[in-house]
Amino acid sequence: MRYPSVLVFYLSTVSYFFTFVLYLVHSVLRSSLPDLSPSPPSLKGRGNAPPTLGEGPGERLLGVIAPSASWNLSAIAWGVWATRALVVSVVIATAGVIARAIELGNASQWVKVFLLPLSTTYETLTFFAWLIALIYLIVERRFQIQQVGVFVTGAAFVMLAVAASPSFAPSAPTGVPASLQSYWLTIHVLFMVLGIALFTSGFGATLVYLWRRYEKKLFLLFGALLAVIAATILIVIPLFATLQPAKMLASVALLIALGAGFGGLLLFVHREGNPIAWERLEAVEEMVYRCNALGFPFYAIGGLVFGGIWAEQAWSRYWGWDPKETAMLVTALVYAVYLHARLTWGARDPGWRGGLVAWLSVLGYLAVLYAWIGINYFVASLHSFV
Repeated sequence: MRYPSVLVFYLSTVSYFFTFVLYLVHSVLRSSLPDLSPSPPSLKGRGNAPPTLGEGPGERLLGVIAPSASWNLSAIAWGVWATRALVVSVVIATAGVIARAIELGNASQWVKVFLLPLSTTYETLTFFAWLIALIYLIVERRFQIQQVGVFVTGAAFVMLAVAASPSFAPSAPTGVPASLQSYWLTIHVLFMVLGIALFTSGFGATLVYLWRRYEKKLFLLFGALLAVIAATILIVIPLFATLQPAKMLASVALLIALGAGFGGLLLFVHREGNPIAWERLEAVEEMVYRCNALGFPFYAIGGLVFGGIWAEQAWSRYWGWDPKETAMLVTALVYAVYLHARLTWGARDPGWRGGLVAWLSVLGYLAVLYAWIGINYFVASLHSFV
């Protein structure tokens, strides 16, 4: 194979899928372990009942699972192996990013202007899949909440699967137009993808939090809403005559992958009739806040400040109300409202954290997805070279 980065890319895709399965099995097996949060009112009186296998403190410590399980490994062991697999996946993906950067440097001397492999949709998706996994490793080590790994590794695998589609298939290294080549491009994009990576971990934690707080009814309703939105987009996209066939095919592949993955998880939970044992609400909510609070300055400064500097060099203006710029500004404002609500209403009344504040986090990430990916399919933009 002429380009080593392509071989590493396919190896990384398989590794992310394997890691996703490990995290999913770990989360499923945790359903046999006791919840760490205070017992809800519906379990009143259960504290007097004798603990069953997998519910006592000894079994909790050793990670013993229900006797009907066919494996001898505990949920804790699956979690350990999931984290190890994620480390391996990140190492493989790191090698792929470095290999692609070297290929770009050899092809067009990009090393001179310090540009990362972010010039095409394929390169952006692979780079972002690597980055969100790396950021999540750090977040998981800090908060010790592994259930979020199901969403993060699943998202990383979907990105690589879309990048491998015929629309964005790996090919020879290319670059952005010569007029746009500047180290400010790397700084601008790197800061923004760092912010989006942190938002992704925060969004995954938000889903965990909403699940734990509202149980299955509202969560399934939210899933149904996402399915309706996805179906609507799938119907509307072909109506746009300016849409490129390649992008249309990629949109269909992305929607099918997201629908199958998300719908599969919802179907599993519905059939099991037993919610996965999540961590304490307070710990999960704190993870949501920390990820969003740290991601906000990266996203806002990378877009508004460094993006403006790069735009002035490329297009001779700092701000031009380009659709991508406007969508990014709206996204930053949504997260600013989230942080304000979390630090004011949420500080005075913890109940707000699970209500409007949590849903603001969801709204913010939906705005991120639209500003980053969705707007490319509907509006012409100066940023359409990727």
